[in-house]
Amino acid sequence: MSTQTLAPNHEQALCLAEAGKHQAAFDLIETHLQQSPQDSEAINDAGVILHCLDRSSDAVEYLQRARSLDGNTPEITWNLVEAYLAEARADEAKALLVEMEHSETIHVEILNRAADIFINENKLTDALEMLEWSLRLQPKQEILEPICVVVRHKLNEQRLAS
Repeated sequence: MSTQTLAPNHEQALCLAEAGKHQAAFDLIETHLQQSPQDSEAINDAGVILHCLDRSSDAVEYLQRARSLDGNTPEITWNLVEAYLAEARADEAKALLVEMEHSETIHVEILNRAADIFINENKLTDALEMLEWSLRLQPKQEILEPICVVVRHKLNEQRLAS
């Protein structure tokens, strides 16, 4: 969140969200957005609230809109990646991970979640890329090396079969 003063409805919506009243928060922030449809910070916050309501598909739409208005801010990018991963859209999340690395907001947990989605989709090359990237950032993840071994083995089997 920026240091600028928020509109009263936006500020109240954030207070409601922090209190766990996500639907009321979303309704209020929507009221604010009717009056300020280009407020990228409020659009981002609406996306986060939707994600908290387990409406990540809707959240993606808001976060993409916030990104288009406000550029590649690390906060919006992080939130969009979270929504993509919640929707098992690892390919789209992957496209933003380099940006996260450049802004120093990437975290191994995000890479590991993306890898898990890729494994479940049998996209083993992408999964291995995420796992190896995660290990470069934080080498002492003992659980990942055996996973990498299994993924490499399955990749080799796929290559031999084709």
